[in-house]
Parts: sequence; structure tokens; C-alpha cells
Amino acid sequence: MYAPKGLELHTFQGTDVTVVTAPWYNLVLSGQHLVYDNNISYIVINTTNESVVTAATSDLILTTLFSPVNIIILILLALAISWLVNLRFQNNHEKYALKMLNTKSIELLNSLNLASESGLNKHTQLEQLQVNFQTLTTHITNYTRESEVSIYQDKLTHLIDRHAYIEHLAKQLRLAEMDKFSCALLFIDLDGFKQVNDSFGHSFGDDVLIQVATRLSSVLRHHKISNISPISQLEQNLARLGGDEFSIFISLKDDKDKALEVAQNVLHEIERDFVLGNKLIKISASIGIAVYPDSASTPQALLQMADVAMYRAKTDGRGIFKVYSPEMGKKIRRYHYLLEEMRLAIASSSFHLSFQPIVHVDDCAIDYFEALVRWDHPVEGSITPDEFIPIAEESNLILELGDWIMLESCRQMSAWYNAGMKKVSISVNISGVQLKHYDIYEWVMEKLAKTGLPAKALMLEITESTLIKASNKIIQSLEKLRSEGITIAIDDFGTGFSSLSTLADLPIDVIKLDKLFVAQANDNLKYNEIMHSVSELGRKLGLKVVAEGVEELAQFELVKSMGINSVQGYLVSHPESSVNVGHKVLQDNINFMSVTGTGVWNIQQPL
Repeated sequence: MYAPKGLELHTFQGTDVTVVTAPWYNLVLSGQHLVYDNNISYIVINTTNESVVTAATSDLILTTLFSPVNIIILILLALAISWLVNLRFQNNHEKYALKMLNTKSIELLNSLNLASESGLNKHTQLEQLQVNFQTLTTHITNYTRESEVSIYQDKLTHLIDRHAYIEHLAKQLRLAEMDKFSCALLFIDLDGFKQVNDSFGHSFGDDVLIQVATRLSSVLRHHKISNISPISQLEQNLARLGGDEFSIFISLKDDKDKALEVAQNVLHEIERDFVLGNKLIKISASIGIAVYPDSASTPQALLQMADVAMYRAKTDGRGIFKVYSPEMGKKIRRYHYLLEEMRLAIASSSFHLSFQPIVHVDDCAIDYFEALVRWDHPVEGSITPDEFIPIAEESNLILELGDWIMLESCRQMSAWYNAGMKKVSISVNISGVQLKHYDIYEWVMEKLAKTGLPAKALMLEITESTLIKASNKIIQSLEKLRSEGITIAIDDFGTGFSSLSTLADLPIDVIKLDKLFVAQANDNLKYNEIMHSVSELGRKLGLKVVAEGVEELAQFELVKSMGINSVQGYLVSHPESSVNVGHKVLQDNINFMSVTGTGVWNIQQPL
């Protein structure tokens, strides 16, 4: 018989002991047999016919309770009870937290004027929170998309703007760098768009831009180069950069010639008629293409190189595309260099005027002088007006430079006029930029008042292309100047696209026939006929005709035979300084000038 170690057993003789069953209410000893002796209870362990083996109840209970197995069981039971209690507490805490989160989410929805779904009371707290969270997520997604659209979208065309486009380019160029593939940028500028605004108004111009955006979007879809933002749902590969400038980004991963195909397609789409109300409008586009990484490696530089190529396309005829090359880069660097140098030259008064005489064909009497601006650069020497005047016009520096030219020309002519040149005038070239930015009447009259030059001693030369595009306001201002006695000349006649009816309506007194006709007239019958026609046209309209670029005696004789009034060119004289003009006219022809109010400028016979 096994007995736990340390448990004392008691044996009772069978005839001396009474064995009873434990009472029912004693749950601990339920089912056990007991023996009572001296008020101590013993639990029966074993019985025989002769004896009963027992152990004290208290000893047996303590031994059992403090056995290793029971201690482990008790510990595990305590841990289980503790875990259950903690779990119940945690569940209650989570329910409270869910309730608070739902309360806060409902408050947030209400503050955003977002109604929560009906029937939420039937849901659990977790289900209700999921529904509220989904509502907030949808609202945030929509708000983010609307914010991006509001910030980055061009309000007129609904394309992305320049800022968003550059951000997109930066991401695409990083991908191109990692995956080692090329991509291209198209810089698109509309040709003739300004004329649309001037002729039909800005509302028509806006409609054209909207239609252009629609056509460019269709080009992207056609060539499968579209890239829609997952957040804003805006097309990211097409942008309006500003004004009438657009840009398209193209990945060249799969097709190296894709950019050329897209550019050709864009030109074709833009050249189609634009229908605005009952009007048909025709424009074209010039496109510059820059390739990553050959042309540039950053978004701004890539845009700049594409812009440079676009200007080359405009220079080479418009309605075409050009791919950027390093030679174009040299040109743009030259442009910016001269622009900065020109600003310094204006500030330091480094420009000066030369004067070229225009003479009558019959007696070489001076008709007028044309004031020509000259620039002697301290390092490069003489820089021709053909190079720096276009830069001045593009940058609006022509306003400051032209202001000085007009004032200095009037000042010089005023001195000559007071010295006796009463029948001679000074001619000053006026650019389209000046006509656009100035009230030309007020501006010119102010210069005359400052210098004391009579209005009849001033001529304004305006190119044919500028006059044709002039607004009614400008035409009216020119008419007012003519009424003051100022002469208006149309310069480079024959190089623009004016019709005879338009010419008849312009406020002009002098036609200056472009030197191209003079140079070709002796060799090309068509040019000869055109010169005859212009001379005849001048007589019929009461206009003086001046032939430019007369450099040979044969040309002089031809012009004279056609009845053209006056000539200008190197055969008569190169542009002269004011000192040389004074010497040749005021000193050598003083008697003739005192009688006629002009001088004679002898033709320079070729060697």
C-alpha cells in the first residue's frame, strides 16, 4: 500500500472502529469513508477483515494540496482566472474605445457636413466605425483630388499647368535614369494666335486654346502615350505652359521615333480649321523637341532646350518641328549674353547714331536722313543691328533704347534744322513693340516738344508687316501724327502680305521698296515688273517711292528710269556720323542750303 511521503497512517482494529460515510454537505470529503476518534476525523485508506488503515483528514488534505502537481495546477488555474479577468477588462476597454472613436468620427462627419449611413444602430460598434471610416476615406480622397485639380489645373483648358508638369517630368526623368531609357519633350507654340486675339477678341482666342487642348488630348490617346493621375484624374503627359504654349511628354522606351510621329500628328491636327460660330480660323504650330538625356537632364533644362528648338522652327518658316542640337544652344547662349551686354550698354550710353542720306534721283538733293543706331562693343567691336535689334524687341529693351534713339534723333535734327536744313527731315524706325506699349501720338509729340523740332522735319518708318497688324487705335494715332505734319513711311515694302486695298487705307506718305527688288530687277523680269507697278502705284496714290539698297550705278539708272522719286544705299553714301554730315552739308553746301533749305550729296562712284 502506497502512502505519500510524510503522511502518518493510523490502523484501527476492525472490531473497535465504526466506519461512516462523509455527510453530503461536506463537498471536500464527498464520497469518502470516515472514522472518528477523539473528535478527530480520519479518512479510510484501506480496510481488511481484521483492521482499517486511515490517515488524519487534515494531514491528507494538506499533503494533497501541497503536492507539486497540485501546486502547478493551482498556479495554472490562478493564471487562467487572471487572464480571463484581464480579457474581460480588455474587452470592456475596447468596447469603450470603439464607442468613443465612433462618437468622435460621427462628430467629425457632422463637422464636415457628411451624414453617416442610416441604420447604423443595427450595426456593432466595429461595423459602425468601419462605415464611418469608409465615409471619411472617400471624402478625403475626393477632397485631395479636388485640391490637386484646383491647384494644378489650368482653369481655361483643364490641362495641368507648368508647375504640376515640371513635378511630373522630374518623376519621369528619375524613372528614365533608373531604367536607362530615353524620353522626349515637345514644346508647342501656336503660329498666328496673336492675330486671332487682335482680330476676333480674346474670347475667340480662348475658344481656340480650348479646342487645341482637346485636339492634343486626342493625339495622346491615338498614340497611347496618355498618363492619367490616379488621384486628380488629370492627364499628366500634356500641359499648358502659359499663353499659347503647350507641351507633351513622351517615353521612348519602346519606339525611338515616337516623338517625331507625335510631332507630325500635332502639326496636322492644329492645321485643321477651327470653327468658331460662323467663322473659320486657320493657324499652325511650331514645335521644338528635346530628348533626354541627349539634350538635357533636368525638367527645366529640357523645357528650355525644347523652347530653343521651337524658336528655330519659327525662324525656319513656322508650321514645322525641329529637334534640339548643340548649335541651337550656342545661339541661345549668344542671345542671353547680348541681352545682358545690351542692358549695360544702355545704362552706360554706349550706343550712338549714324545718319544715311536719302537723295532725289534727279539732282541728288538731300530728301531726308535715316537715323541708324550703332553699337561698338568694347570687346567684340561692332555688333550689327540685324543681330541686336531682334533681341531688343523680344526682350522689350527696344522701349528704353528706342526712347533714346527718338530723343537723340530729334535733338540732332533740330540742330541741323536751326543751321539751315529747313527742307530736310530725319527718319526714325518705329518697332511694333513701341506701337503696342506706347500711346505713339503722345510719345512722339513729347519728344518734339523737348527738342524743339518742327513736326514736318520728322518721319516715322514702320515695316509693312507691323503696319498690316496694327490695331485701329494705332492707325488713328498715326493719322493724328500726320495731321500734325509728321511723315509716315512704310518700310521694307514687298516683304509682307498686304493687299492693295489695305495699302490704300493705311496712313502713309512714303513707300520704301525693299532692297531685294532693286538687287534682282536687272536680272529678273518679274522683279522689274513689280518695281514698275509699285512706282505706278505710288504716283496714282500720291505716295513718294524710295528705292532701298542702291549699290551700283546701273541700279540707280534703272530706278530713275522707272520714275521712282528717291534712292538710298551705299552708292549714295554709307551711314555717316553727325560730324561728317555737318562737314559735307553745312560747310561744303552752305550757299546752296541757304537758298534751297537742303544740300547735295554727291554719289560715290564705284572704284
